[in-house]
Amino acid sequence: MFSEMKKLKSLVIVMVYLTLATNIYANTQPVVSNVTAAQREDNSNLIDIYYDLDDAEGDTCTVWVMVSDNNGESWRVPADSFSGAFGQGIDPGINKHVVWDVGQDMPGKIGNFKARVLADDGNESDSMVLVPGGWFPYQNVSQPEDWIFVDSFLIDKYECTNLSYCQFLNNADPTGEHWDSRMEIDRMGDAGNYYYEVHPGRDNYPVVWVNYHDTEAFAAWKSNQTGLTYRLPTEQEWEKAAGWDYDEQHHYTYGFHSDTIDCSKCNYNMCVGVPTIVGSYDPYKSYYGCYDMSGNVHEWTSSMMSLEQPNSRVLRGGHFLYDASYSAVTNRHYIGNLIYRDDRTGFRLVRDLD
Repeated sequence: MFSEMKKLKSLVIVMVYLTLATNIYANTQPVVSNVTAAQREDNSNLIDIYYDLDDAEGDTCTVWVMVSDNNGESWRVPADSFSGAFGQGIDPGINKHVVWDVGQDMPGKIGNFKARVLADDGNESDSMVLVPGGWFPYQNVSQPEDWIFVDSFLIDKYECTNLSYCQFLNNADPTGEHWDSRMEIDRMGDAGNYYYEVHPGRDNYPVVWVNYHDTEAFAAWKSNQTGLTYRLPTEQEWEKAAGWDYDEQHHYTYGFHSDTIDCSKCNYNMCVGVPTIVGSYDPYKSYYGCYDMSGNVHEWTSSMMSLEQPNSRVLRGGHFLYDASYSAVTNRHYIGNLIYRDDRTGFRLVRDLD
């Protein structure tokens, strides 16, 4: 749904609303409506955006804006200077107000733009959370605190569990290509017609003994099942979801919104000695709502360690054996073999909004 806005100083704002689809039990996703926008006439380069936000359960929501400068073909304008009823903890209501400082984001630029207003109450059926697009100080090894813009995406709250992976095996792996005998998942039946079952009591533990190809196959299966686009995160996306706090403009050391670490906050350094059930360290989670992004198990990303190592992939987050330095959200470990599996490495997925 589009509505054309007032044209001022060659800048046109066209607003479209988007809500994130979900099938969670007894939950209705929020609805954004009555979106309007206009550029101020005081030469301030500020855009006033108004909208109504309704949520049947009255949940607080995350509200974000994405901007396009090519008529909606992509939404990658580095717009980040928003204030008002924007970000996390927004209550439902009418005439909510967001101010966009377009002069700050694109000084001197004029043209035609489209913007999406997104709303999400965090109750996705597959337990994903929104990481809105914006700048953050990526801790690049060669250029520390190099601010980069990362597009909006959804990311799993939790590491992929044995139960979720078993569902994938039963639906998409009758030959056993993506199964390993060391998993906490039994394989039964005949070759070409295998079926699988999680060990008793191990449903909600993170799946391990998965290689890079296994994670890609899982993401492809989930994408085919839903018609949406799932994939592994890049290490930049992973780091932002783990360590960045937009409100405080602070990059936290660990993935549970803290610059200090101990055994009460995450599963690392032999505190437990084995993986724990995902989300066990509630309420310790990242700003965006992700659990176990420090400790528990290492997580595959889609990023290469370097161009000179094309078969390498970066791991993030540390695991239950290693010390605090590995649990820092900026730590880069890697595996140089895409078929390598071990008992310390799992994964979580992201989902593209487009």
